[in-house]
Order: sequence, then structure tokens, then C-alpha cells
Amino acid sequence: MALWRGSAYAGFLALAVGCVFLLEPQLPGSALRSLWSSLQLGPAPAPPGAGSPEGRLAAAWDALIVRPARRWRRVAVGVNACVDVVLSGVKLLRALGLSPGNGKDHSELRSRNDLEEAFVHFMGKGAAAERFFSDKETFHDIAQIASEFPEAQHYVGGNAALIGQKFAANSDLKVVTSLSDIPTGVPVHLELASMTNKELMSNIMHQQVFPAVTSLGLNEQELLFLSQSASGPHSSLSSWNGVPDVGVVSDILFWILKEHGKSESRASDLSRIHFHTLAYHILATVDGHWANQLAAVAAGARVAGTQACATETIDTRRVSLKAPHEFMTSRLEAGSRVVLNPSEPVVAWHREGVSFHFTPVLVCKDPVRTVGLGDAISAEGLFYSEVHPHL
Repeated sequence: MALWRGSAYAGFLALAVGCVFLLEPQLPGSALRSLWSSLQLGPAPAPPGAGSPEGRLAAAWDALIVRPARRWRRVAVGVNACVDVVLSGVKLLRALGLSPGNGKDHSELRSRNDLEEAFVHFMGKGAAAERFFSDKETFHDIAQIASEFPEAQHYVGGNAALIGQKFAANSDLKVVTSLSDIPTGVPVHLELASMTNKELMSNIMHQQVFPAVTSLGLNEQELLFLSQSASGPHSSLSSWNGVPDVGVVSDILFWILKEHGKSESRASDLSRIHFHTLAYHILATVDGHWANQLAAVAAGARVAGTQACATETIDTRRVSLKAPHEFMTSRLEAGSRVVLNPSEPVVAWHREGVSFHFTPVLVCKDPVRTVGLGDAISAEGLFYSEVHPHL
């Protein structure tokens, strides 16, 4: 359901650190696990079991997640698709003749050294990243080496394809090439990806896309860059420090919907934003347009734990609760202080016609696969969402 006109956006989406979304699966001593545990996003978890915070939270989710009264019947997906090649980042760098050194962010990758520096930079922050590779020949050389690596795994990629997979078994699916192919009044979801071009992001917000979409999915990197591109709230932040502050995230989501969302005085259809980060998710909606969002945000968080661990259900022995135990719902206004209760994991609050639904994530201790996780989260949230017919 994520749509885009032209190939430029698909280039950003397909890159996902090139074909090199980099992880070392299933090795307890791997760099990814060390990074995961070194984030220190919360206290050590209690022993696993039904009585642990993780067990109580998983049981509460199961009780809360119910199908919407009105389900999606037909779904149109864009043409964005690619092949994700998954392998150890460290081993790929070695195969390229590179040794990890000092990290440095690059808004655009032009060489193998740029890739190595960007990898080290974002690995050290525990953050996923996507960067456009401008040198075609170098990119294809790296892609070929990665694809032919003995331990490489190949998956369907591209958020349109991944979201389409979720709905294929439950809806009639139609492939579209542009927003103009969709009849007026049909809800449209856009899944954002990492960008470094502020002018492009500003155009997406003000002209090309935001006024035409109904729902938006994004992570913490994309949310902050969006605010920075339009001088929004907290735009002076250069980057997140650890787990994104819930109050700061809430302020930016509120600003997007109030300044660019659906209203009687604005020609915009945007009425829903699904924000996802490692430790928690938030669904923000303009009142009166969406239902079943409590179940939707819980379903998105649940699939984050199952897909990352490659399990059918939440295995409380393999996940831990990393969300903040208490937080403020706003940093710009007099927000409420919330204390997290794993037995009641979805927290709701309202602010001037916008509803927020928050839930923590049970983070996989030894992730097997995180490529496409954001798309799975958004797709699951959409699957359990109900849009009111007056849209």
C-alpha cells in the first residue's frame, strides 16, 4: 500500500544500506547481539515465564488484539520491490578488503570506504540506516560480492512487496504504478524510508505526497529528519540519544497531524501515523477517522518480537522489555506522566483532536532477521485497523 511516483524513492527504499542490511544471524557472540545488549535500554529482565513482565505483557496483547469490525477487502500495492541480501556486515567488509575503523556518516555513498565508515558509524549507535549509493559500478560490485557470499540469504524486499505479502492471503490485491491510479477517496498508506535530502523531504510533506496519503509509517530516524526538514518541534536535535523520548516523539507526531493532517480547512487526507522504534510503538490518529487502534498498535509490536526471533508466538525466554518504565506524554506542553504496567500494555491519551496509542515492544535478544521488520510492523497495524467509511 506504500505508493510512490517514479524511481527515485524506490532507490532510497531498496538501498537499506545497499544490499547490505548487515547482521550476523543466530550467533550468540555476534556483533549484532553485542550491540543489542550494549544499548542498555532498561534494567535486566526478570526470569522468563507467565509471571514475568514479558509474560504478562504478551498475555495482555493476546487478549487485546481483535479483528476490526470492517476488514480490508481490496488492497492496492505499489511496484516498489527488490531483493534483500542479508549477511554479516563485518564479513562483507573483510570480503571487500576493508577493516572497520573510525565511523562517519555520509549523506551519500560514493566508495567502499564510505560504506565502511557509514557502517561503523550507525553500528555504534545501534541504528539502522539507508543511504543512496551514487557510484553505479561500485554499488554493483559490492552487491555482487554480497549476493555471492556463501552465507548470504536472499529475501523479497521493498516495502510495497512486503506489505503486499501480508495482505495477499486476506484481500484482493491490485498492483498500481502511481497515486493517480487510485480512485479518489480510497485510503492510501505510505511507508517512509531514510533520507538525507531535506528539499526532497520538504516536497514530500508540502506538495507531492502528504496531502494525498491517508496513513504514514516511519521510524525514529525518519521522524526526526522530517521535523528537521520543516523546522518542526525539537528540530534542533542532531540525533537521538538512546531510546527516543516518548514526549518528544509525541510532540512531533502531533505537529505533523495538526500542520499537515486532515482538517476542515486543509486539502489533506493524512489522518494516521504509525511510529515504530526498537523499544516501543505509537499510533497517532485524527479523531473520528480510525477505529481499533488499540489492537492495531499491539499487533504491530507483537509481530516485531515474533519476526525478529523467527517464532510463531512470543517466546518470553528470548525477548526482553526495553521500553521506559515511565515517561511524559509531551515535552512542549503540560503532558501526563505515565508509569508502564505490563499487564495493561497499551496506554492512550488525547491532545486537541488527536489520539495516541502507545505500547512497548518485547525486543528479541538474539535477532534472526530484522530486514523488513518496519514493513511487517506497519502491515500488521494496518491489517488490524478499521478506517471509517466517510473517508
